[in-house]
Amino acid sequence: MKKLLSALALALGFAVSSAAGAAVISGSISTIDGNNDGVADLKISRVMFTVTAGTHVFFDSLVRESTGVDLNGDGKITGFDNFMVLYNTSLQSVASNDDSSVTFGDGSVHVYDSTIDWTFDVAGTYMIALGQLSFSDAEGVQGYDVNRSYSAYDGTENFGAWRLTMTATGGTLSGLREVGVDAADVPEPASMALLGVGLLGFAASRRKAAKARAQA
Repeated sequence: MKKLLSALALALGFAVSSAAGAAVISGSISTIDGNNDGVADLKISRVMFTVTAGTHVFFDSLVRESTGVDLNGDGKITGFDNFMVLYNTSLQSVASNDDSSVTFGDGSVHVYDSTIDWTFDVAGTYMIALGQLSFSDAEGVQGYDVNRSYSAYDGTENFGAWRLTMTATGGTLSGLREVGVDAADVPEPASMALLGVGLLGFAASRRKAAKARAQA
């Protein structure tokens, strides 16, 4: 399975890493000018991924480096109050979380970290948005919180690092990637559905080819 996910990521230009059977992606938020109006906005990180029907995913974010975990290996301590929103294939929010003390394998123990526990009944490409508490559903889709600056809870840096661990059971999680700040970088719902079908078809074709080679 790991080889399949790695091949899929390589073919599609996505960056995926695995730890203890989970997909892990890291990034950061900072003050930007998202709508180019000369007024500060706050970046919201958006991660796209594809699942098969029936996949259960536990999303666990780690944002407080005060716990001694250097999230991005830069040697700097950062931290912010995290908020996380899950969107369906039509880019409608279906779940969100502010504070959680749940620990699920990635070391997150701070109450400002967030978790979402979700079972996907429909296969397709979904999105999860991660940023500073709090932002609207529309702002999560567009990738920035309007007229807002980054506020550090740990350290003195002007950015906040995060790490998101996605543990899937009962199905397949693939195509994990962070999309850019530009709202146009997020596919329209119809395109997301096509992308999901394409990813699932690609995975199926590789399994079929591998089976044929094994029988040859």
